[in-house]
Amino acid sequence: MALESATSISPSASSRGRSLAQRGAEYFGMSGSAEFMTAAILFALMILLKLANMTTYRFDSDEPQHTHVIWAWARGFVQYRDVFDNHMPLFQIMFAPIYGLIGDRATILYWMRFILLPMYFVGAWCTYRIGELLFSRRAGIWAVILAGLSTKYHFISLEFRTDNLWAPLWLLCIVTLVSGALTVGRALIAGLLLGFCFGVSMKSALLLLMLLLSAPIALFLVGRKQLGGQSWSHLARCTTVFFAATALVPGVIAGAFAVAGLWRDFRYCNFDHNILPHLDTKNHRAWFIVIFPVVFPFVIYAARLIVRGASTPSLAFRRAFIFLICGFYTPALYSFWNLLTRQDFLPYYPLAFVLVSGALLAVSPHLAQYDLPLSHYLRRVPLPAFIGLVDLVLVIATRPFWIDRARLETGLLRGVLKLTDPGDYVLDCKGETIFRQRCFWPVTESIMAERFARKLVVDNAAQRAVETHTCVAVMKGRMPWRAKQFIWKNYISVGNDLQVAGRFLRPSATDDSRMEFEVVIPASYKIIACDGPVTGMLDGTQYEGERFLAPGRHTFVQTSSRTQLAALWAQAVDRNFLPEKYFPPRPK
Repeated sequence: MALESATSISPSASSRGRSLAQRGAEYFGMSGSAEFMTAAILFALMILLKLANMTTYRFDSDEPQHTHVIWAWARGFVQYRDVFDNHMPLFQIMFAPIYGLIGDRATILYWMRFILLPMYFVGAWCTYRIGELLFSRRAGIWAVILAGLSTKYHFISLEFRTDNLWAPLWLLCIVTLVSGALTVGRALIAGLLLGFCFGVSMKSALLLLMLLLSAPIALFLVGRKQLGGQSWSHLARCTTVFFAATALVPGVIAGAFAVAGLWRDFRYCNFDHNILPHLDTKNHRAWFIVIFPVVFPFVIYAARLIVRGASTPSLAFRRAFIFLICGFYTPALYSFWNLLTRQDFLPYYPLAFVLVSGALLAVSPHLAQYDLPLSHYLRRVPLPAFIGLVDLVLVIATRPFWIDRARLETGLLRGVLKLTDPGDYVLDCKGETIFRQRCFWPVTESIMAERFARKLVVDNAAQRAVETHTCVAVMKGRMPWRAKQFIWKNYISVGNDLQVAGRFLRPSATDDSRMEFEVVIPASYKIIACDGPVTGMLDGTQYEGERFLAPGRHTFVQTSSRTQLAALWAQAVDRNFLPEKYFPPRPK
């Protein structure tokens, strides 16, 4: 190869390295050692960036929400009944024993990200394997690199969320289906894998729909007789086994909750709650319904061209099958999905990049023949290498890994553990405090926020906070308006996004030493000031420190000369949490 001669080094220094690169290039069917080394370097940088971003990339609100439900299972609470969640429970149940071993740590979200990391490599292996089956080992490697360095997939796939178990299980199902001729055993394994997808997320209904559309159409385009002439009865047996295996896992889960007397809670959280008409009209217009039927015939026509270009019927079926899944999936999301989120595309990206890598590798030699600025380099390394390099730069530029955006959540959790006891309740949006029981059952994610807006769910957060003596609140999300007003009025910020029950005391208009204030959360309080200890009369008796105050109006007459007085939850004061207003100004 031209590059090999141009980059030759002294044999005594590099013979072993060159032989390893050459062996790798031969194994993966690459153009030479230069391509292999480029792929190896990009793959290594991809993994290093993944590890770096896992420790610095900001935590999405879904991550503590899932961890809170896992904490609840580990502490003996029951999902849906004791803690709200609108996901199937397999993910949370699987991680509960692991959480029990780790315990309550401020760094728990880092732990959970790294514990889920192996599933990323499962997805990467599936991507490689599908690329190998459709095109070549070379295409499989480049598909892994292009997917891993794609900004959207790179960042979403490092988060601790149900989707990062759901998507690899889906890819394993696809690998099982395309790895050989359809048999009853293969249908059984694929069905079980898809069933586990349903155990993690009911969004798997869309994945099942893709299989139901893509497999028969691909079979029709290629021809049943061309694929070995499998009989209709054999195909019917395989289909029946596949559906039965798919239903097994979600059926067992639903049956277990029904036997436990929790069917109503299970059904509401997984079905009734999630099905809300006209949920996201801003990003899901009514006319989007026409996208899928309009795109449908064009996808089938393109699949037909792919079938014609394949060398064997089995290869034609695999390529058409994967292409149809990709071609139908995105239009179906836009047409039928009520609430479109970035993580919904996780099952799509790896399959799409397999097709992209195959196409780029086919185009690359033709571009190298022209007198273009890149032609000289394309004769040494293929087009995917340049796209991978661009993606690498974009990943770094989009979210510089040296800027730590994850520590804010750690600071909050460290404050929660220090400020509260295991029996204390908290008022938060989605379970971001993780380690404490929420006084308010609804979780203010997108669907619940819309239900609040339509008055389908009662906002009783203030009432529940009073009933449970909730003295700590956190507003890192879309808190309902009434709950937000309640927190602003009855809690004081003490830093790290923590709000503690209390009131600032304001002198009366006629007497600077007399201060009247109202208590809503029944608890023990202390009167404090920013400039020293406070003395006076509280409700007509000498103030000597911590005192339980019932809901209602209270009067404090100061005999000292302190400023900026506040009645603050005594436990917070004892643990050195003071109003943020008392903090010295930060240097500019």
